[in-house]
Amino acid sequence: MVLIFVILLSISVSAQNFRSEVESYLTKHLIGYDKIEFSFLSNVSTNNYKIDESRELKVKNGTAYLPVKYSVKNKSINSIISLQLKLYKLVPVAVKEIKRKEKIDVNSYILRSIDVASLNYYKNAIADELNSVRAKSMIKEGQIITKDLIEEIPAIQYGSRITAECVKGSVVLSTEAIARQDGRVNDIIDILTSSNELLKAKVINSQKVLIE
Repeated sequence: MVLIFVILLSISVSAQNFRSEVESYLTKHLIGYDKIEFSFLSNVSTNNYKIDESRELKVKNGTAYLPVKYSVKNKSINSIISLQLKLYKLVPVAVKEIKRKEKIDVNSYILRSIDVASLNYYKNAIADELNSVRAKSMIKEGQIITKDLIEEIPAIQYGSRITAECVKGSVVLSTEAIARQDGRVNDIIDILTSSNELLKAKVINSQKVLIE
């Protein structure tokens, strides 16, 4: 009975030590999160596992695939342990419905600590820069604002009144026009001049285009 108790205690301590090792490993390799939680999806007390630093940790849809090694009859065997993973991070969450092309400002969202491990491409998915952006598609109240849902506000927007210039040698002609497309600096957009001509022009800044 004493021998069985000692064996069970040894297994328990070993498993606890391995859990601490995994916790340190995840903290080292998954940077930028407020909190990391994990649970093993299989029994780790059956083998004396060691993390294999020579192979890469992979994370997909809330599951981490941890590269490990263990020994059987003095032979080292490579294996993978699956972890249920939760990665908490301060992320922007919409506090109201944001319509398509609506500008996003500080009143559009709050920062909330949320598990983002299940987001596709979680490392790059979260929108971390929300200055001068608008909704690319409708964003629902309570939805995490990710990069695929936003776009930079163009220098010139559809319907804007602008100055269109045309260079003829050393002469610069200018006229008022209306933008018929959104456009960023250096984009070519359609404009409608004051004489009702539909022309192509290059965006110079938010007020001016150059007729091609």
